[in-house]
Amino acid sequence: MKTVVIVYSISWLILLIVYAISKFQDKKNKKKDDALEKFFNKRKSTMEKIVDKLVYVIMIVFAPLVIFVIPYILIRDAKAKKQEKIRKEEREKAEKEQMDHKAICSENYAKLVSHRFNNEFIQKAQSLCELVKKKDYSDILNLLDKASLPLTMKLDVQECNQQGTGSVSRLFVNTPNNEQIFTIYDHLRFEDSIMGAWQAFLLNRLQHYLPLWWHANYDKRDYIYSKEDLDHITHFIDRGFDKTVLEDYYIAPDIKGGNGKYYISCCYWTDFGGLKREFVEISLLDNKLKDVFVFDEEVIHEYECGILF
Repeated sequence: MKTVVIVYSISWLILLIVYAISKFQDKKNKKKDDALEKFFNKRKSTMEKIVDKLVYVIMIVFAPLVIFVIPYILIRDAKAKKQEKIRKEEREKAEKEQMDHKAICSENYAKLVSHRFNNEFIQKAQSLCELVKKKDYSDILNLLDKASLPLTMKLDVQECNQQGTGSVSRLFVNTPNNEQIFTIYDHLRFEDSIMGAWQAFLLNRLQHYLPLWWHANYDKRDYIYSKEDLDHITHFIDRGFDKTVLEDYYIAPDIKGGNGKYYISCCYWTDFGGLKREFVEISLLDNKLKDVFVFDEEVIHEYECGILF
């Protein structure tokens, strides 16, 4: 409101000055023989005089539109176009950086030699799934022995609210003061090793099979670490899908890398896409999980449940 008053005040003053100058110039240039003009002015009807005055009123009312509003709109639109151009350039830059990152990861993954993936890796993953099913969340870090928190902190889960259109469960760190910190990776430490990177991956992917509510189930996954995990695939609606068609696919996980850069490929099942394999870069720096970057994904067996939430 203050801005509007200022705009109209300045505009009115400008118009008043212009009007005063105009009147002064008219008076200065007025000729003595203007009797005829005066005669016609006297003969003007009341309506004509009202119209003449109305013209000045309209000029005063709409002066801000001409003097300030229109230039303001033009300047605002120019700024908006400039900002949109900057945002577009930033998006294109981010997309290019992401594509370059994916290309580097794919190249590294192709060159590196796979580490021996023994049963201990599989057992850790499957045991974590069992803990989640039983909701024994306090035992997560007891199982993941290459991940740790300060002694005074504990890892726990805030389960989803079963209300609204969608809700997810979230990992959090509980402090001695019962403060819930959801930026868990600021406090977690992982051993910079193959097993440490694997456990960082498992903990990060936990979000896909912790309890989910309604629309959040679009993101639900059943991770596949061995053939026996195919029997544990769950469906929203059992449409009689024959799981034996998946048995001939190569589904074993794979892990490569070292010195803070690890590359993991792992299969999972989703009712909204089927059997897929994701390729993930795990970045550890000073024993902290700095980044989890999905650089590729391939569909092994396509499937769509046909459900729309």
